[in-house]
Amino acid sequence: MRAFGAREPDESVRNPDWLAERMITPDELQLIVGHPIARALSADYHESRRSREVAGMSNLLLVRTRYIDERLLRALQNGVRQVVVLGAGFDTRAYRFKDQLKGKKIFEVDYRSTQEFKKRRLIEVFGSLPDHVSFTEIDFKTDSLAEVLSRAGYRYNEKTFFIWEGVSMYLPEVAVCATLNVISKPAAAGSSLVMDFAECAGVRLMAKFPTLSQHKYTTDWGESWMFGIPDMREREFVHEYGFELRDVLGLFGREARKRYLKRADGTFIGTTRGGSPSVRVIRTTIGVIWFFLSHRSRWYAIADLRVTVKRKRDSAQPE
Repeated sequence: MRAFGAREPDESVRNPDWLAERMITPDELQLIVGHPIARALSADYHESRRSREVAGMSNLLLVRTRYIDERLLRALQNGVRQVVVLGAGFDTRAYRFKDQLKGKKIFEVDYRSTQEFKKRRLIEVFGSLPDHVSFTEIDFKTDSLAEVLSRAGYRYNEKTFFIWEGVSMYLPEVAVCATLNVISKPAAAGSSLVMDFAECAGVRLMAKFPTLSQHKYTTDWGESWMFGIPDMREREFVHEYGFELRDVLGLFGREARKRYLKRADGTFIGTTRGGSPSVRVIRTTIGVIWFFLSHRSRWYAIADLRVTVKRKRDSAQPE
């Protein structure tokens, strides 16, 4: 989706991940051949954007990518010395912002199998692996994140920027809360986290309407939404785990459209909604509309959080 959005001619609404398309090959596209973005990447850009599903998903990733990129650059300007990308997958920020990250330490944390696959692609694209990135292997089900980071050389007394993108909604609540604790409790003053998340109503919506098109690329592929933050209570929730909510943006809301989806000529490229239910029956359509109208929620959002709760410790290691 980032690769497709990076083809947009208007820089104002172009996905800034210019590396995404170089990181994928026809073999990778075959793995997601059932996804409309795979087909869109082999077709004309403007023709493909006529699909509401393709345009909505591309716009959603544009907003999410731009939001995190902006916070990363701001954090670097404010003296961040380390960047930790949790569940890094094919995240490209360590390479797109190589100049800005000079002298900083980057930790990409993910499963070994995912990282080995990514390393091969990086070598094919760049000729070698970058020196400034530590590929930090973890089994999220069994390993301690704190111990894994410690072994990799993470310094708990240095200001750090954490990225947690496209992960939390697929985890059980206990795993989300444990990760937030691991990030906040030992982190240096001024450290921060950007994460996207579902809210409870968003998770219930996905469960209630199995014909929603989103199910084709989440639940049907073995990754259903599991966790949601209580609706409209993001500030209270993150405070319990040591964070101050600095900014929250509903990814389906008007503010997201206003910030990131306006073309250079002042018109809008569209919305972040990925299309109508895949089975276009009146009952389902009416049910979805009523569900939206009867719940006060951000559904799916992204937030900028600052570590606030500190605890006394005798060394630079977490307890």
